[in-house]
Amino acid sequence: MNPDFGILVLAAGQSSRFGSNKLLAKTFDDKPVITHSLAPLKAMAKRYQLKLCVITRYDNYELNNYLTEQEIPFTVCPDAHLGMGHSIAHGIKSNPLWQGWMIALADMPNLTSNIIESLITHIIQNPHQVVRPSIRQEEKDIPLHPVYFPQFYKLKLSQLTGDNGAKTIIQQQKLINVDNLEFLIDIDTPEDLQKIHHETNE
Repeated sequence: MNPDFGILVLAAGQSSRFGSNKLLAKTFDDKPVITHSLAPLKAMAKRYQLKLCVITRYDNYELNNYLTEQEIPFTVCPDAHLGMGHSIAHGIKSNPLWQGWMIALADMPNLTSNIIESLITHIIQNPHQVVRPSIRQEEKDIPLHPVYFPQFYKLKLSQLTGDNGAKTIIQQQKLINVDNLEFLIDIDTPEDLQKIHHETNE
């Protein structure tokens, strides 16, 4: 039996720290960041018959055109400039019939299919619990993305505002340890992208 949830990909940020449209910045193979970020999510969505929807903002015409050309479903959040919470809420309200939501970031080009598949396996085993990857640092588990939310959190997710994301509503979560943090690094600055280029070419 296939799991009954969907994947929301947050791609409505302003890229203010990057200085340009980071999601379309070219990576080591001349493909944009978002191409690599979406690849494992699309692969697992196809394998497990999951719906996928990218959340964008209205003025990112270049990205919206790219998603249209690639036939990737997306929805435009009118309040995206007010923070990630608004984008998440819009994604939930745009897909209210899903029984759960895996919320991923569009600026994680090192994300792998193995990580997503591991999350899906644990989601199937724990369908009513928040599930997310983590990395062990200094004897603490540091939660990372993507994050799965079950239907229980629908109302609270749909009411999020501001830029705090969904961490304030999580009551309990199941953390899946990931050995290599580099798989889950997100791109905030040109230096982050150069770091990935360097590690890929080593």
